[in-house]
Amino acid sequence: MPDLLSTVYRLHEQPGTMSIFDRLAAAFLESADYSAARIGSASDGSELYLCFLTSLCSSQKLDYLLGADDGSELSARLVRYAGTGLNEGDYERCEQAVCSGFAILCKRSSTTGIVLNLSENQYRGVGSPVTENVLQGPMNAFTENLDVNTALIRQQIHSPNLKMWETTIGTAARVRVALFHYAGAIDDNLLATLKKQLAGISAPSIQDSGQLLRLLTAKKKMNLFPLAVSSERPDRISADLIKGKGVLIVDGSPFALSLPAVYTDFWHSPEDQYVNPYVSYFLLGLRFLAMFFNLFLPALYVALTSVNVDVNRLEISLAAAASREGVPYPVYIETLLMLIVIDFITEAGIRLPKTISSTVTMVGGVVLGQAIIQANIVSNLLVIIVAATAITNFIVIDYQMGLVQRVLKYFFVVGATIAGVLGIVFCFACLVMYLGCLESFGAPYLTSLWAKDRKNA
Repeated sequence: MPDLLSTVYRLHEQPGTMSIFDRLAAAFLESADYSAARIGSASDGSELYLCFLTSLCSSQKLDYLLGADDGSELSARLVRYAGTGLNEGDYERCEQAVCSGFAILCKRSSTTGIVLNLSENQYRGVGSPVTENVLQGPMNAFTENLDVNTALIRQQIHSPNLKMWETTIGTAARVRVALFHYAGAIDDNLLATLKKQLAGISAPSIQDSGQLLRLLTAKKKMNLFPLAVSSERPDRISADLIKGKGVLIVDGSPFALSLPAVYTDFWHSPEDQYVNPYVSYFLLGLRFLAMFFNLFLPALYVALTSVNVDVNRLEISLAAAASREGVPYPVYIETLLMLIVIDFITEAGIRLPKTISSTVTMVGGVVLGQAIIQANIVSNLLVIIVAATAITNFIVIDYQMGLVQRVLKYFFVVGATIAGVLGIVFCFACLVMYLGCLESFGAPYLTSLWAKDRKNA
């Protein structure tokens, strides 16, 4: 008789204590997918049951176990699980195992059970990235399965120095969270800090890596900028691991968190290391130029047409005044109005289904823009400026940083409304000082040389 079957026959029984079979049945009383199937009888005549959730267990594995009620037949069916390392578990362990897709083999009167791996995870196959366009490089992307994501990273880094530390987080629904690092490259203090913070998280459940990042940075007040790079590309994550960063992946989320992250990380694309270095520098310069256009262009329009009019050349001032002829609102009102309308259109294009999002964008960008000019609500020059601002906002590589850019332009417009060009300079100085004081898990936010400096320290 196999060792596993002998263990099942010797399951612990305690008179006067509710059996694990009854406790599991009570816990999953209103769960239609819970099943407790009789699979055989023990040598003492007691019945053996397999308790599981049909929605999480493999139908093929279940068909293999749920066979005829014959002792020898049962031994043959259980021999495959002998020596698998799945030991006897109490009620708490068995309950969590059932919720994770495992099956519990127990007697009707036993207070413990044997955990069998019959799970069949439901997840989509490995495909191309959805939120990050791949121009050159590997076309695969992370999925919602942690084991698959681990395999994708190990396929990029063929080295035993790639380490993985795993824990579970959640009081209501326990979720697996993995911390990846490259031995010899990551800072030991950073690694110890991340493990300590992960162990100290107390939350009912975690659905996505973004929620995990909010829990890790919950103590940081006034934190507008993202402190970790979120990516679904294994090549980008693998490169960050070799650079000495830590990577967090949540089971059920296709996005990995690379941390610490500095400001320049959000403007670099993985394709930058695949193309000619001079082309890469040119593209990086375009991105930073677009960033300044996005931040300063609407604010400069307000400052130079309403506050610091004498700074312009006469021809520019006359052209701006001619474009605003008949506009009933002050400059800052029409600027804020157009910026808000553009954000409305952008958000609608993102949230609506793809089949109609392009139509909404066309209607909002062309029809509404033309009508608002003919109605003399805003000037022609402002429409050009706002359109250029919207285009430059989409050049940013990281979506989270793009959201921050959308917020910051209002900050500069308010400064330009109050003090003109001086207000823009003051707002920019405040932004630089704020970023200078900001840290991402011990790394100064305004430097991209943190890993090199740390190694030389």
